[in-house]
Parts: sequence; C-alpha cells; structure tokens
Amino acid sequence: MPEETPYFFNSLSNLYKSLKKTEKAKEIEDMVENFLTQFFSIDLGEKVKRFLEIPSVGFIPANMEYFPLYYELVQLYVNGLYYSTVVLSGVLCERICYDILSKKKMSLGDKPLSQEQVACLFEMYLRPMFELLSKWGLIKKETREEMHKINDKRNEYVHPKKRKSNAQKQKDALEMIKRITKILANEFEVKVEPMGKVRLV
Repeated sequence: MPEETPYFFNSLSNLYKSLKKTEKAKEIEDMVENFLTQFFSIDLGEKVKRFLEIPSVGFIPANMEYFPLYYELVQLYVNGLYYSTVVLSGVLCERICYDILSKKKMSLGDKPLSQEQVACLFEMYLRPMFELLSKWGLIKKETREEMHKINDKRNEYVHPKKRKSNAQKQKDALEMIKRITKILANEFEVKVEPMGKVRLV
C-alpha cells in the first residue's frame, strides 16, 4: 500500500480572505486570535524551560545594529525554531563584525580609514574578516575562535546535505546561542560600578 502524503492548508487565512469584506470578518479575526492563543500556550512549559537555558549576557548596548537580531534569536530558540536559530546565529555573527568595524577607529599607518574604505571591508569573505579583526586587535582571540565555529555550523544548515534529528537541532541551536553570548560578553559587555558608572570589560 503506498505511503500517504500529508498536506498543509492554511484554512483560517484563506477563509478570512474570502470573508474579510463581509460581516463575518470580525468573527474570523476572533477565531484566529483564539487559535494563536491556544497554539502559543500548548507547550508553554517547554518554552519556559528553553528561555531559562539561555545564558545571561549582562549589560550590552541595545542601540547597535546587532541587537534586534540578538533579540530575534532568543525568540526563535524559545519558540523551538532550532533550524532558524542556527542560521540567524551566523547572520548575527556577521552583523557583529560590521558593527565592530563601524564603531572602531581604524587607520593604515598614520592615516585613518574613511567610512567608504571601512564599508569596502564589508565585502570580504567572513573567514578573512575574522582574521583581519583579530590581527588588528579589534576582537579577542576567543571571539575569533567562536566566530569560526559559528560560521562552520551555520554552513552545515545553510547547505543541508544531511538530515538532523530534532534533538540534534536543539543541541546545535543552544550551542550557537552560547557562542554568540560569549562574543557579546567579550566585545560589548559593560560592568556597572557601585556608584552607577560603567566601564568596558
């Protein structure tokens, strides 16, 4: 007997589109709200557990380009979207490189690099960029090592030649978040002094 093929159909969305100009539209919106409330609460206990697994990063600047990606990364893992967590970790790692290049004052010899020259560095492949940042003293040795490991794992998922179990994906996703946390702590974390002053680590 041939194996049955499962199919997906977003019935609520299609039903709403067909009825949105009628008096039934509000009823469908309420159905969707109720559905989403139930959907997100189904595995609430597991979500709490995953949230508590995420390591603390301390105080980090929230006004840089990397921060929205970090916030989104946490949401992905909490919601059990492990594949996306791994891939976004690679994107976040790249964004951190760009932020470091943008914020630090760099020069060749005695001549400071212009913004246009710094922007040209964004076109580099990631591995040489990690090495350049390390060579110029813009990142710590541990950060460079973590960046290479994140990029390697990200490539495994972007080019999915082998299937992975859900348990393996969860393990990889948490590992990536831990590596990202180390990088953020190494490069951006600040310490709060007793009198309210802050200093870079």
